[in-house]
Amino acid sequence: MSKTEQTRRPLILDGALGTELERRGFVARLPLWSAWALIEAPDLVKRIHCDYVRAGAEILTAATFRTTRYTLAKETLTSWAEELTHLAIRLAREAIGESESPPGSATPRVAGCIAPLEDCYEPERAPSDEILRREHTGTAGLLREAGADLILVETQNTAREAVIATEAALATGLPVWVSLMPRSGTGLFGGGLLVEAARAVHRMGAEVVLVNCAPPAIIAAAFRTLREALPEARLGAYPNFAHVGGAPWEFTASSTPGQFVEWTRPILNQAAVLGGCCGSTPEHIAALSQALQSQS
Repeated sequence: MSKTEQTRRPLILDGALGTELERRGFVARLPLWSAWALIEAPDLVKRIHCDYVRAGAEILTAATFRTTRYTLAKETLTSWAEELTHLAIRLAREAIGESESPPGSATPRVAGCIAPLEDCYEPERAPSDEILRREHTGTAGLLREAGADLILVETQNTAREAVIATEAALATGLPVWVSLMPRSGTGLFGGGLLVEAARAVHRMGAEVVLVNCAPPAIIAAAFRTLREALPEARLGAYPNFAHVGGAPWEFTASSTPGQFVEWTRPILNQAAVLGGCCGSTPEHIAALSQALQSQS
């Protein structure tokens, strides 16, 4: 990471969508979770995106976490994958056009996300390489066709799936960011060393390597591990502020916007991207945006 990159302020990724839907009263049922909102409450999805733009988010993550053919098949909705993926990207794009960013914010971009095919907290359920390759290639192609600005391969709990999903995303020609899900400061949630997975996707061509979907203390430790191991890489982080394990989600005592800003301070000058994962809200992102603007 160059000295210029080290002193440039981080880009602001948005916060949670799934838990924010639930916070606003929508019941996000498994296995489709946030994808149900595309079917039943698309206006709410767009309102949340609008709120993140107004808060200062410079990257909006489209609601494609569970719009894969693989997941939709569990509800006999396989044929809806293309329509829902296009809708998710369009809602994010419309939100950008209809909302005003704070002064000093970059024009927001839309990230189409690729998540693990199975539950993020059950890495042992990941299917075969053949299925992973087929499904992630199909999803990446839909994201490109729908008009995503970049692909965020996120919440990856195993190196195996992270590499396959990254390969599929890179084949589209779009910029690719890859976010890994740590169990500790050094280990992936599904086993193995965090650094090994990060090095693999970085060498493949991921523009940013991030960590997400773990409590702030673990994310901070994981970020430090990657910063030491990959000094030249652009890194990012977006922690959880809610306990996992069903709805309604439980919000931790460390979930206030002010505490989130304090959490970011030790890594502000080392991160290329900062945002929030489960349990974060537009208020968290607004607090981060205001803190960064006050420093510039």
